[in-house]
Amino acid sequence: MEKNNYIAELENIPETYYGFIFHYYRAEVYRETNWRNRLDTTTNWSIVVTGAILTFAFTNEITPPSIILVNYFIVWFFLYIESRRFRYYWLLRERTRAIEKQLLTNIFLGKSKKINKRTWKQIIADSFRSQKVSMSKLESIAWRFRRNYFFLLPLIFISWIARVSSFPYPVHTAWEFFENAGIWFFPGLFVFTILIMSIFIIGFISFYIPGKRIHADTP
Repeated sequence: MEKNNYIAELENIPETYYGFIFHYYRAEVYRETNWRNRLDTTTNWSIVVTGAILTFAFTNEITPPSIILVNYFIVWFFLYIESRRFRYYWLLRERTRAIEKQLLTNIFLGKSKKINKRTWKQIIADSFRSQKVSMSKLESIAWRFRRNYFFLLPLIFISWIARVSSFPYPVHTAWEFFENAGIWFFPGLFVFTILIMSIFIIGFISFYIPGKRIHADTP
């Protein structure tokens, strides 16, 4: 029965299309690799900028803690860019994985092993036909935070606390800490609350959303 399913699956593809499928698979792997390299670029930018700003903040006595907050928002901007790139990388990876799991696996095993309810041809055709990437922006942010930014953003937050504790004068009480943490007309307690809430919210989202969605095969 499995052999008949396998033969029927191949018979649905004209023999003249075999070369096209081969070249198409190579092209998708090439595009996937390029988008994967672009993901590493934004991560490297975040690390370099963080290292440079934190070094400047702690080696210059007159540097205010607000410079670290600038670093915090810059890293968030890089995370947003990386999440956008990750959505397109994931789309290309889904296409190559569909071919590998549904077609190449059967060829190597010499039998038909149904993994998805839809065939690999339907999966790829639907991805071309649809004008939207099925992975949401929030989900892509959650994936990238889990993989690359889980330690970077909390590190910046801890560095900000350390800088606030010593500038413009060393603190000994919570009131003095919040007084140092104030920026313009924003009180220190407000700034601290916004920062720590953003850390906890993105941490919760990054572990909750990927576990609840269907894209569990994403690296």
